[in-house]
Amino acid sequence: MHPMTDSSLRHAVDRPRLLNVGCGTHVHPDWVNVDIAPAARGVLAVDLRKGLPFPGESFDAVYCSHVLEHLGREEAAAFLVRIHGLLRPGGILRVVVPDLEAIARIYLELLAALEHDPDARQADYDWILLEMYDQTVRGESGGDMARYLADPQLRNPEFVRSRIGAEAVGIREAARCPAGASRLEFLRARGLRRLLTELRLRLACAMAAVIGGARARRAYAEGLFRQSGEVHRWMYDAYSLACALRRAGFAKPARQTAFDSRIPEFARYRLDADEEGSVRKPDSLFMEAERAPATVGEQR
Repeated sequence: MHPMTDSSLRHAVDRPRLLNVGCGTHVHPDWVNVDIAPAARGVLAVDLRKGLPFPGESFDAVYCSHVLEHLGREEAAAFLVRIHGLLRPGGILRVVVPDLEAIARIYLELLAALEHDPDARQADYDWILLEMYDQTVRGESGGDMARYLADPQLRNPEFVRSRIGAEAVGIREAARCPAGASRLEFLRARGLRRLLTELRLRLACAMAAVIGGARARRAYAEGLFRQSGEVHRWMYDAYSLACALRRAGFAKPARQTAFDSRIPEFARYRLDADEEGSVRKPDSLFMEAERAPATVGEQR
């Protein structure tokens, strides 16, 4: 192993500390990547609702994509305060959430079109209604959105893709997986930890059925699912998200695009858009805010 040169050591020390919270499979080796159920190599297992295992003021930037909407309002407020404490003065938080305003505008536009022509864009209306409500009210994984996407006769693939990007393709491909896939393939897809969790939940549901019958089993299963982190527990537009950031102590909240950021060289990490310029989650609201730089009296 070659010893580090003065220049490489200086680069390692000067390199910004970056935290990717709730990363899923969208990771980058330059970032510390954490998630409640790691789905990629090198991701740290962290339950975001219980805190983050890092000292204060240890990061220059935090990226959080499609996480905040899965927390209740009070949980989200506490989470943003914790993130604020993790950032160094002047550090940037980049938050990505589903854009409630955009969904509402498209819904009203399609509703108006249907009033003039009942057959106009019926499929698009059906989808945007699912996008607005399904992930909030569903009682099982995937909900009606997954069933819609699994339909081999999907009527509006281009509109759906314009809303949720390549994610639509992934869900459709998953729905087409043969039922007789090998056990090894199943374990690789789900992960042993997730499989054991699923087995424990099924056993608990069976116990509920023994005590309270089929209705108790269904109620217990739905309750467990709704606490699993899949459902949306709140939604944000640009105004309400900016207010939430200010209440957590952040300054200068501002809307961004998938390609713009105050985080240096953010585009090269390909977290919001790929090399071809395709946005990973087109239905998103992108916003950044900063932890205000320390005043003279606060500097140590």
